[in-house]
Amino acid sequence: MKRSIGIIGSGPTALYVLKNIADNRSLISTVITTIYITEKQAHAGIGMPYSEKYTELCNMSNISSEEIPLLSQSLASWLKEQPEEALKGLEIDTDKISETIVYPRLVLGQYFKNEYEYYKSLLENANIKVVELCNAEVIDIIASETIQEFELVIKDKDSITCNNVIIASGHEWIYEDNTQIGYFASPWPITKVLPEKGTYDNYTVGILGASLSAFDVVSSLSRRHGDFKKQGGKIEYIPDAHTESFTIVMHDFNGWLPHLQYEQKEPMREVYRHVTKNVLQDLLDENGFLGLDTYFNLVCKPALRKALYNDDLIDVVNQLQNDNFGFLDFVAVMTEKHEYPDPFKGMQDELKEAQKAITKEQPIYWKEVIDDLMYTLNFHAELLSAEDHYIFNKEVMPFLLNVIAAMPLESAKIMLALHEKGKLSLKKGAVKILTLNSDDAKETCIEVENEKIAYKKFIVCSGQKSISLKNFPFQSLVQSGKIRAARSKVENIKKMYNLIENESQFNLIKNKKKWYLKLKGIDVSANFQLIDVAGKLVPNAYDLSFTHMSGLRPYSFGLQSCELTSRIVVEDVINSFTGK
Repeated sequence: MKRSIGIIGSGPTALYVLKNIADNRSLISTVITTIYITEKQAHAGIGMPYSEKYTELCNMSNISSEEIPLLSQSLASWLKEQPEEALKGLEIDTDKISETIVYPRLVLGQYFKNEYEYYKSLLENANIKVVELCNAEVIDIIASETIQEFELVIKDKDSITCNNVIIASGHEWIYEDNTQIGYFASPWPITKVLPEKGTYDNYTVGILGASLSAFDVVSSLSRRHGDFKKQGGKIEYIPDAHTESFTIVMHDFNGWLPHLQYEQKEPMREVYRHVTKNVLQDLLDENGFLGLDTYFNLVCKPALRKALYNDDLIDVVNQLQNDNFGFLDFVAVMTEKHEYPDPFKGMQDELKEAQKAITKEQPIYWKEVIDDLMYTLNFHAELLSAEDHYIFNKEVMPFLLNVIAAMPLESAKIMLALHEKGKLSLKKGAVKILTLNSDDAKETCIEVENEKIAYKKFIVCSGQKSISLKNFPFQSLVQSGKIRAARSKVENIKKMYNLIENESQFNLIKNKKKWYLKLKGIDVSANFQLIDVAGKLVPNAYDLSFTHMSGLRPYSFGLQSCELTSRIVVEDVINSFTGK
């Protein structure tokens, strides 16, 4: 029987789905006759973070060509083929194109578009019809109760019916701006947070967050109020006249600035670089759990000791020899090495070291090793108990995000140039927004460490949040019981109660005498297949959106995860019709 696949979204995740289908096209074309691709924007194949609608040329990516999972050709190879005039428009020096350089997001968008068209053509040449629908927002998915079929309901357009559905919808910003008080729930599209042409934000702008999306706002806003001038290896900020009162304050709970881009020996992550799947299975306890402490002690410690020895961090190597030195101890020690009384002075010192290391092609081994180890754990996170899920998300993830979401060195120079001119500062502490639902307020008022601060413009740049079932975009799947909230089995209910205390965002649920912790997002299998309310797999329905399943897979972000999750899903689709 001939079948069809519907892919929701056309960004990098969908691109890697197409690539993996194309790589298996001789087999897949015997079963799949049509692939529908729906894209809510006007142009397919780019993705929100890389689109001209959402970003601009000064907004940098944080991944080099050598770190992008291979498509038909690398980003650097593709750039070398582009006309000189096109490269000039992208502010790229033809003679300096490199696999290790970090390029603007718009550059990646054009590259992804080219690769998307290439794989579409491969599929069409294999007699698989590709139907692309742009300006086509899928607002619901209705699963048939009688046959293996899904109806994709498209806003203001006819529905599509397909046998397989792959949700690859990427970012979703579900909270609304309140422009009356100058509050922006996200920085995208970047143009919405910028002053109108010919005007200035001649006041203090507040930003929630201090990582990469926060820097995008800092970069774009500062260029509307001045210029950057290169002087040798340094950058100086020259403010425009009449912008004396323009400043930016970033708010970060821990008072951290991001770690910086680092040289890597192995730029591509691998799930089984430091441990095999069989060894992981052997580490399970009598209840079938992979303990976080067990994983750290038996898998992480040996790899980290070797890496840290190569980094000449002998003090940490010695601590790792101690049996009582656990994962959270490691997090605390490595965090302390990155914490400074003055975070900008700390960034300046780290910048000097990073530049030396990159010039000498000297990797920072421990960072890429911890990245690999957490990548492995992420794709086996269903083996963790609820207690370990809770600890990992609350205590470990903030540290990991700060380490791995590394800032390009040129971006760090811009931040330092702004700070030097008194235009950029960082404030530590938890932020509570006070005026969000006020009808008469004219500014966004926040509270930090018992201090109240008012901003004429306040921009939330704290990253993409996982959605709840009520915010899931395809509500017919919720109402028909085809999806359920993500969950993890509790090992010891007393220990779990002691961990969560009265935190309302974490819910304990009981099912057949077993306790579960409700996680953020929806439940999916190890193959990213939807799981229904009865705990059964929903045939031929997959969700690859990080926004939807980050509760279960908290570390599956970035292009390398897009490629791996896509490969896993396509293999599962193939197995479903070959009977494996």
